[in-house]
Amino acid sequence: MTEQLIIRLNSQPDQPVIWLVWSAASAEVIASGQLKDSSELSALAERVGARPVVALVPASDVVMTKVALPGKPNRQLLQALPYMLEEEHAEDIEQLFLALGPCVQQEQSYWQQVALCKKTKLELWLQQLTDAGFSASRMLPDALLLPWSEQGASAIELAGQWLLRHSEWQATSVDSSWWADYLTLADLPLITSYSPWPEQLLQQVQLAEPELPLALLAGQLPQQSFNLLQGAYQPKKPQSKVWGLWKTSLLSAAACLLIYLSSVGLQVWQQGRELQSQRTELVQLYKSRFPGESTRDISRALARKTGGAGTGKDLSLFGLLQDVQRELTATEQVSLDNLRYDQKSHELRFQAQADSFQRFDSLKTRLEQQGFEVKQGALSNEGNKVVGTVSVRAKS
Repeated sequence: MTEQLIIRLNSQPDQPVIWLVWSAASAEVIASGQLKDSSELSALAERVGARPVVALVPASDVVMTKVALPGKPNRQLLQALPYMLEEEHAEDIEQLFLALGPCVQQEQSYWQQVALCKKTKLELWLQQLTDAGFSASRMLPDALLLPWSEQGASAIELAGQWLLRHSEWQATSVDSSWWADYLTLADLPLITSYSPWPEQLLQQVQLAEPELPLALLAGQLPQQSFNLLQGAYQPKKPQSKVWGLWKTSLLSAAACLLIYLSSVGLQVWQQGRELQSQRTELVQLYKSRFPGESTRDISRALARKTGGAGTGKDLSLFGLLQDVQRELTATEQVSLDNLRYDQKSHELRFQAQADSFQRFDSLKTRLEQQGFEVKQGALSNEGNKVVGTVSVRAKS
């Protein structure tokens, strides 16, 4: 958007506020007006508030000066600026806000341009804007936006004041009633005026084409990089609208991912417990068959006791137990009660119990899918459990 809302605030909240909507692309005024005081800013926000806001403040409330630096500017020197200025100002330097302008080098000397403003005044202006719903991207002394050249000063009348720019970094605003006295003291050789000049003033004046004051100032914004809003008063970068639209969705997705990972973690933990339970049963079966022997490494112990035969499926007790244990783990609510192994026929027989007949059918199907011949004996109910015998061997 190339349109900007220019708001010229005043020294006191009960004084008039002038505004203008400016199109930078076409360099023309879209709309303009004057408010009775700052209390009407909220109504202005409802009408034209959807634009970048530049706030102008009276140059009379901002002291613009230059400080000679003992060397090339660095962080330490800039931090010492308040102490360099302390003796030049009657007010407590702690009550003033220092905004840095450009640093100018003249021959071997460095001059730091500084703008000083009362913190209370700056915060009052910002509060007026915030209360109305505005967020200013820039704030400048109004007279600093007057055109300037080395041939002389420039001036324009605005809302009962004369804005005057003496030089590149020297500007002020003067009440019209004090304008004649000020000119006498300033003793300026030549002034270019963009407003009709009072006939009673004998100042040497060059009249320029009259312009709407805020339009003249708005047209100079691209040439002026200074911003009074620095440091603690620097405007916050607006959040991306795209981020605002996606923020809720991303947070919801993150919450769902967390729930999913928690669920997976719980399943892994439960499967780990089931595997540990199956291993405990296997150890108990081994001890019943080979009492007194160590079961520290049950896999190696079983491999020592039995050996595989032929090719393809591992027909040893250890191989059968591994396959049976794997399928028992995959089939919920099935556990072994007794186990026998016929080494000649390589057949493993075991008694098992489950919570339903379907569990036995599921186990039988799983073992058959692994290439085993499965015979299931009669199943019977014992209390709330189903008990039966299963024989497993490799298909011939």
